[in-house]
Amino acid sequence: MSASIRFRPGDKVRVRRGVKDVEYSDIPLGGWAGVITEIDDGLCTVKWAKETLASIHPVYRSRCERDGSDFEIYWIEPDELEPDKGGPLDIEQPTRIITRPLSSNSQEDRIRMIFGLTSDDLVPEVNDNSLHAYYKSLSKHLVFPFAAKCGVGYGRPQRGQVIGLVPLEDGKPLIDESYGIFCVASFKGEVMTLPVAELDEVEGKSNRQLIKDYCYWFHN
Repeated sequence: MSASIRFRPGDKVRVRRGVKDVEYSDIPLGGWAGVITEIDDGLCTVKWAKETLASIHPVYRSRCERDGSDFEIYWIEPDELEPDKGGPLDIEQPTRIITRPLSSNSQEDRIRMIFGLTSDDLVPEVNDNSLHAYYKSLSKHLVFPFAAKCGVGYGRPQRGQVIGLVPLEDGKPLIDESYGIFCVASFKGEVMTLPVAELDEVEGKSNRQLIKDYCYWFHN
């Protein structure tokens, strides 16, 4: 029996017990309820009910946000669905969350490492607290001095020597949510302060990766 005969757009359905998410095998979908909004190429598009979204494990929402997926809808095989006959939801919950190990080959994972996060956590937004944490990491791992193109974004970038991060004052680094972390650089004997996020073409493989990761996080 085809999906178009068994189910139609507008039908209320529930996921059969034992069905698991295609992408996240540790997330069971049994009991999830919603409405079919479309049937295409043998797959049903289900929009989850508010009650379902309020009951599912929070790691599912976090992963969808991390991966750019819409957690409110799902594409599913029709034989994994059954008609919703009403009654209280009986949603299967994960028995063991399996978190993907962080990879040093992934830029976002390297950034997560700085904040002590797991792969299921979203990369934190730029704010006063996250900038303070990033400052501590950069001050610990960057090797000074190093050459770089400075002032990128101001229209007249030039090569210079980055001497260090702006030192702490009263135990706090000089940071700004609009400009980020600041460094001290020298251009032909002239010393100036500028945002680390305006550095490019950094000398040294390790320093270059650290600065690229920071710039990616700050600008995105």
